[in-house]
Amino acid sequence: MDYRYQYSQQPPPVGQYPPPASTPAYPPGAYALPNMPPQMVPRPYPQPQQVQSHPMVVIPQRSSQFNQQYQQHNANRHPQYIQPQAPAQRPQPPQKPQPPQTQIYPQVVIPKPSPPVPVTSSIAAPTTATAANAAPPVSYQLLLLSLAEEYIAAAHAMGSVAALAQRQKDLGKYYKLMATGLGCMESVLKNWRLHPRMEATLSLRYASLLHDETDNNTIIETVLSKGITLCQRSRLLDLKYSMQHLLARVLFKTNPRAALKTLDNVIPEAEAYQHVAWIYAFRFLRVSLSLQIPSHPETSSALQNLHSISALAERQGDKAIYVTCAALEAMVHLRTPGSDSIEQAQRAIASARSLQLETSVKDLGQIVALVDFLDLACSLQHYIPDQALAKMATMQAIMDQAVLPNKDKDMDNGTFTVLLDQSSGGQLTASTGGIFQKTADGRDQLTFSWLHRRDLYSLAYYLSGVTSHLKNEVKAENYLREGLKLIRESFDLRESAPESVTSASNRMTWRTVIDWHMRLHLAFMCCSRADWSSAETALESLRQTAANTSIDSSGTLMRFATYLGGVIEQGKGLTASALSTYQSSMLSLPNSNVRTSDARTDVSILAAMNSLLVIRDVSHPQHHLAESLLAGIEPLCLTHPNKNIVSAFHLIKATTNSKDSIVKTKQCIQSALQAAKSISNQQLLCISMNLMTAMFFTDIVGEQAEKSAKAGRLLAKRCKDDLWICVADGMLADTLEKHGKMQEAQVVRQEMMELKDKLPHNLTGA
Repeated sequence: MDYRYQYSQQPPPVGQYPPPASTPAYPPGAYALPNMPPQMVPRPYPQPQQVQSHPMVVIPQRSSQFNQQYQQHNANRHPQYIQPQAPAQRPQPPQKPQPPQTQIYPQVVIPKPSPPVPVTSSIAAPTTATAANAAPPVSYQLLLLSLAEEYIAAAHAMGSVAALAQRQKDLGKYYKLMATGLGCMESVLKNWRLHPRMEATLSLRYASLLHDETDNNTIIETVLSKGITLCQRSRLLDLKYSMQHLLARVLFKTNPRAALKTLDNVIPEAEAYQHVAWIYAFRFLRVSLSLQIPSHPETSSALQNLHSISALAERQGDKAIYVTCAALEAMVHLRTPGSDSIEQAQRAIASARSLQLETSVKDLGQIVALVDFLDLACSLQHYIPDQALAKMATMQAIMDQAVLPNKDKDMDNGTFTVLLDQSSGGQLTASTGGIFQKTADGRDQLTFSWLHRRDLYSLAYYLSGVTSHLKNEVKAENYLREGLKLIRESFDLRESAPESVTSASNRMTWRTVIDWHMRLHLAFMCCSRADWSSAETALESLRQTAANTSIDSSGTLMRFATYLGGVIEQGKGLTASALSTYQSSMLSLPNSNVRTSDARTDVSILAAMNSLLVIRDVSHPQHHLAESLLAGIEPLCLTHPNKNIVSAFHLIKATTNSKDSIVKTKQCIQSALQAAKSISNQQLLCISMNLMTAMFFTDIVGEQAEKSAKAGRLLAKRCKDDLWICVADGMLADTLEKHGKMQEAQVVRQEMMELKDKLPHNLTGA
């Protein structure tokens, strides 16, 4: 007989089950489950003790956590067996009796004193999931480094504004941000042990910022020394070379010789391992530092390193490096005294132009512009106006074709890159702190620092104005004023590229100096046309700028301003004060008669010439100094490459040395005319021709005398100098009267009287 029981939907309390009403007791496990694998048959449990006279049996149950772990454990070992649910309705018992069967009881788990089941990976899953949901631990070193970069980026974002405005509030905020960022980096380096590459990279970054923002050279050297040791131990060659490169720049601030010695020790090491990219970097740095030491041995050393770079670049096929090296060599020759320096510079420029059409060189917009600047400078040094004008046109075309198209190529941050065509460094240039940059195809580019694009155009306007002034062209002043306009706009612009206050201040100083030189040339243009009031106004502002020692540390600007003041005083007829200015210690001649190619010596020569013009009169109290002063400047003038100085010296010699014969005087005037004519200097031609008329055609009646006087008047009008126009008109009027041409003489004399009223009273004697 089949007995089936229907259990209520609501289960009894845990551990309490009522005994069956009419069924006998069956031992546990006596009921055989059909079609069940042997391994899934429940194991028999110990026989519980008989309980008498109790309505129910309370059996302690295992904890729910243990049951959950046990079920998961068994689920991993065997397939899960699902017991079918009880039928919804109780069926009617059959009519025929059936043999008795074991009754199915609800499964009861009785705790055993057996050891606990070992915990497997599946049991630990809930713990892992719980840990994943919890917040991860804070990485304080990464947090500090992130904060450091944010502080530094915020400081650099306001660097150009702070440098331009120079307000204490802005500067204080900038330095506070920078100090906080550096403090975060220092804390990470001191308090955490990082991976060697990460630590070396952070040390390089930290030292670079200290170098740019502070004067703590001792701390920088300590950080770099430790970093180089770390890189040496961990074989981090890219960071090691970068730190040695930075260390040389740091040492140069306090001990230039030690910096050069450091580079001389590093370069052979790079050459021994054939690390070509770093050979270029170290030798170019050696050239840059050598040129900052004004001595002949260091200049020779710079040229020697440039020759080594050229030879290596030619062997390796790095054409852009070769062109850059040739341009720098030309620049070194231009600033080196010597009779053949300009020829050597032109030879280097020719070498650079021989590869100018190469693909890798076409992208060098600023280097191509530098080559044209240097080529124009050679013509200016030779003082060949026609050739200089042709090169000026070429330079302007290059600025429009090579520099302007690259305007949006990258951010204008005052740097340009030179491609290494064949000598890529690979992992040696992976992390260099900005010394190298990688192209899209993985090749290396060596980074150079020069001028911003706007500053490059300002320099082009300045050179164009100076070149045009050689021919007394009207557009010379237009070029200079356009350059001034560009510079003034630059002072009001905030640079898009983030930068430090130091680099922004250096750029502002450069712009101030180029602005000062443009205003100086405009002042001299006013002097050439006798506009003394405009020249005086310009002089006052020039003196204010030159008084700033941070801008004019060498005193060159003040020397120019002093000479301009003497020229204005002499032009207004204040000869006593002008002579005192020319004889000041600032404008004294060099002790040696050896020719030196620098502006300071040229200004001293011009001051001596102006002094001779004042004391050449026999009645002057200092006339006895004229002969010795003339002899002192003669060797400097006759060998001078500037034909203007040669022509002016011959004119002064013709009027000062009264002991010379008429033949020697004529030779001097003839030499002055030839030199002035070769360079198309209208002012010197005017003075030479009028001097010839005054010395050799006064009280002479003849066609030659009249032609000489008319030529002098025509040249005076070309140079637009009212003083010399009055002088030429007076001599022409006297000559015409002697030839009986009274009506023409009256017209010329009337013009002279009208111009005379415009001249300073000290010049007219009124």
